[in-house]
This record gives sequence, structure tokens and C-alpha cells, in this order.
Amino acid sequence: MTKIVVIDAQVCGISGDMFLSALVDCGADKNKIIKKIKLIEKQFGGSIIKDLDFITTESNGIKATKLLIDLEEKITERKALETLRILTRCCEVSKITERGKKFVIESMKAIIRVECLIHNKTPKDLHLHESSSIDTGIDLIGSAVALDDLDLFNDTVFYITKVAVGGGFTKFSHGLIPNPTNAVLHMLKDLKITIVGGPVNSEVTTPTGVAILFGLNAQKTLFYPSISVNQIGYGSGLKRFEGIPNLLRMCIGTASDEYDISKDTVSVLETNIDDTTGEILGNLIEKLSSSNLGIKDVTITNGLTKKNRPVHILKVICSEQTEKKIVKTIFEETGTLGIRRTYNERYRLNRYNIILPINIKNNNFVINAKISKDTLGNVISVKPEFESIKYIAKRLDYSHRKTLELVNNLIFQKRIYSE
Repeated sequence: MTKIVVIDAQVCGISGDMFLSALVDCGADKNKIIKKIKLIEKQFGGSIIKDLDFITTESNGIKATKLLIDLEEKITERKALETLRILTRCCEVSKITERGKKFVIESMKAIIRVECLIHNKTPKDLHLHESSSIDTGIDLIGSAVALDDLDLFNDTVFYITKVAVGGGFTKFSHGLIPNPTNAVLHMLKDLKITIVGGPVNSEVTTPTGVAILFGLNAQKTLFYPSISVNQIGYGSGLKRFEGIPNLLRMCIGTASDEYDISKDTVSVLETNIDDTTGEILGNLIEKLSSSNLGIKDVTITNGLTKKNRPVHILKVICSEQTEKKIVKTIFEETGTLGIRRTYNERYRLNRYNIILPINIKNNNFVINAKISKDTLGNVISVKPEFESIKYIAKRLDYSHRKTLELVNNLIFQKRIYSE
């Protein structure tokens, strides 16, 4: 059954320590986390962890968990790539799972990527200040351990609400800067997350907090999705604000729909093509369908335009991130002068890739297939990938239709639907 995590940062934003504290408040084993964090101390030369604990506190009357750290740091900056190497070693010495390691590295890469953009540097020339401290390592390694302890690296969808970004100014290594800081602003822009100013004149969202959203591949949401809530956690920030609870709220639960349905946004590109041949259209479909463009679907339909001229209507569904490459290809291949673009929300059954070994007439094959499940974990459908069927059909000199029927029968015999 798909798990859902809602990260609610609408009131006082998100920081690394608030996120980690919220996970502990949801039930992650704090002793395990502390033990793993202490293993990374030696990797950050010149840093000493004097004290580290998660305590129960309250913020404006709301019970929460807070991370308390007492550090001594003699190094105030590190090279970006050195910081990345340190975090990689931290993952190894603390024996983080592979999925946890990926989360840590992707989160750190998000910070490096945006800092390179802001300072016009390459990763090898970039120096980090606050983001290279052991503080960042504690937040990322600790969060990886906590997420793994709560089994949130498997079959989980993360959602992030609007993010409060505070106000006023922050003084740090590059001087005085308005909130949100440049790194926070650029990362939230890349994530296309709606930001909300305030509610206080202080920094409430930090680069590490936003970087964690990259590592989780969090999806933005204006409202809570359909969820049966199992756990609620509150992670407290270090600052206290008058009349405002400095908290990050987190809900962990399961999808409440009968089917494992999620919602996302797709870009739909459409253009009219006339005065062309079937060969050009066939080549266009083949080129658009190549894996490096990342389209979700392509359709060509026939129609009539003004003055009863015949026309081919091309429609391509893709992500917003890949649409520019696709637009360039359409212009180059068709000669069209304009492409319409709309953004559509869609409901989709969540699907998962699996690899299945099969045997046909003493020939062993491995096929890729997509499966979808309902919220009880029952398999709804299993669909072999076209390329797998195409390969087997060619090897056995069978028709595509016959091969697909054989493979579907073999999948049914594996009793996947009853698992």
C-alpha cells in the first residue's frame, strides 16, 4: 500500500533540523539516529559534537520535538566537491542504505547546483560556507536514518505545501541579504513551489530544508491529498516567535482511495501540420518517442481546417522540464510556425517497474513490465513493455500479437495478481 507523507511548511517554513525533528516526533528511533550521527564526527575535520539530543518541548502551547546540538567548529568553509566527498564517506561509515545514500547526495547536489548558479562558479571552484558545516551533515544523515527507520524510502509519495519564507534580513558569510536567501529562492523556483512571505521578520526556511525536498522528489500540493492519517509529528525550530508556533508539521498515512491514484501536472503541446507526407510524420513519431526526449505520449489525428484543407493535428504530452527539447524537435522536423501549450492536471494510477524472468520454448528472457496496485496492495494490472515483447518476437520469429498473448499467460501463471 502506498504511503503518503505531507510536509506542511505553510506557517514557519522548513529547515533541516525541523524536518529531522518532525520525523522523530512521528516515531523514528532517536537513539539510533544519534548513534549514527556520532559516527560522522571524524569525517568533518575540526568539528566536535559536544552534545546532541532530541527533546520534547512546546511552541506556543503545541507539543513538539526539538533537536539540540552543541558544536565546536574550527573550519568555516570547504570546497563544494570536498563537502560532497565527506558526505559520501559519512554514508559509508554510518552504513546508510543505498536509498538513504542517494537521498543525502541528491540533497547536497541541489545546494551545490544552485550555489554555482548564484556565484557563477563551477563545482570544482565553488567554496561553501554554512552549507559545508557538520550541521548540514547532521541534518542529512540523521534524516536518512529516520526515513529508513520509518520505512519511508519504499513505496512512498512525499507532498509539500506552500512554503513560508519569512522576511527581514539574514546576515551570513556573504553579508546582509533579504529573506528568503538567494539559495532558498532559487531552489524553490526550480521546484516550482508556491512561496508565502512572513509570518515573521526572520529566516524560517533554510537551504538544507529545501534541499531535502529535492532529495525526496517531493510533489507540490495546495491542499492535503486524500490520506488516512496514521502519524502526526511536529518539528520545532530553535527560534521563538511571539504568537507564531515555530513548527514544521508532518503527516504520515496511506492513500484513502480505492485505487492507488495520484495527481500530477503535464504539459500538452499541440500544432497543426499540413503539406507533409506520411514518411515525415512516421519519422517524427519515431524521433519524438526516443527515450532521450522523455515524452509521455504522442498522437496524430486527421482533421479539416478553414477552406476544407486537410490537416494533421499533432499532440504531445510531456513534463514541463522536457518540453523545450520537444518543441525544438517539432519545429525542426515539421516546419510548423507555432505550437500551442497548455498545462493539464491528470489523475494517474501509480505504477511500478518490475523485471520478470520467463521461459518460452526453452529460451530464457527477462522482460520489463509496469504494475499498478490498489491501496490494499493488490495488483490491478501488469503490462509488459513494448520493447520487451518486440525483442522476444524477433528472437523467436513470432508475431507481436502471439508473443504478447504468450507473455501475458506466463505472467498470469506467476500468480502476481494474487500477491
